[in-house]
Amino acid sequence: MANVQPMVLARCPLCSAGGSTATPLATFPELTWVRCPCGLIYKRSELPDPKAAEFYEAGYFGTGEQGRRYTQRRPRRVQKSRNQILDLLNHAPPGPLLDIGCSMGYTLQAAHELGLTPTGSDISEFAIGECRKQGFRTERGELGRLPFADGEFGLLTMKHVLEHTPDPRGALREVRRVLAVGGGLFIATPHAGYGKSLRAPLASGYHLPHRHGREHFVYYTPETLSRLLREEGFRVARVNPALVHRRTPLARRLGETLVAPLRAVGQLAVVALQARKEFWLVAVKTDEPPRPTA
Repeated sequence: MANVQPMVLARCPLCSAGGSTATPLATFPELTWVRCPCGLIYKRSELPDPKAAEFYEAGYFGTGEQGRRYTQRRPRRVQKSRNQILDLLNHAPPGPLLDIGCSMGYTLQAAHELGLTPTGSDISEFAIGECRKQGFRTERGELGRLPFADGEFGLLTMKHVLEHTPDPRGALREVRRVLAVGGGLFIATPHAGYGKSLRAPLASGYHLPHRHGREHFVYYTPETLSRLLREEGFRVARVNPALVHRRTPLARRLGETLVAPLRAVGQLAVVALQARKEFWLVAVKTDEPPRPTA
């Protein structure tokens, strides 16, 4: 007799519709993914993972040769983080920055190079140790319980983090608590509208138990994530990378302005072809409280 998968999410985390309204998307012996009529993709059920407690430690980031390759990509990752912070600074003033899920400290280094005061948070003791070795303030914190004061930060980044929680509303309310009014939030997350995954959900790394199926709980589109953020007291300022960064030297801004039309066409083409595997979103905390939800 097959093992019965315990329920993970009985209702949609976005619209609260019951699981019976969702359409099965990818079913495996270990877990099941469904799509809600509202557009959200979420994990409905899953067998317990005996290795879950140590999932995000050293092995997650790579050891041995794999770890060296991960480290060798650091300059590229730091440069990408710089661009993401500059995207955020187009819509929020400079201030102390919190990076949730700080990993090996790429965003912390980028923030420091941009003259910001960075702080990291992670659930991995391995990651915390690595960031502290670099001299960065880093604390252990879970998405639903961050060890920081109300309004402590002016900027907050979450890169490939929000998909790791079955309670995104609780996570965003805690994010909102530690972010000052008018503060900026940057989110990068897998795109639920990625064409390759939509065409072959049973072969997609998004869903496979030996890939991201175990660690992720929810997949968003820009539309579903924007709705969630608005309901939780944020104003969505931009989706996808900025074409021009306002807080950069004049020469760079002029160069970005010249190529902006070509980049805009490229972004439209990528969207039309469903070729974007992840998307970026910038939001700003408003003074309006979160809306009541069912």
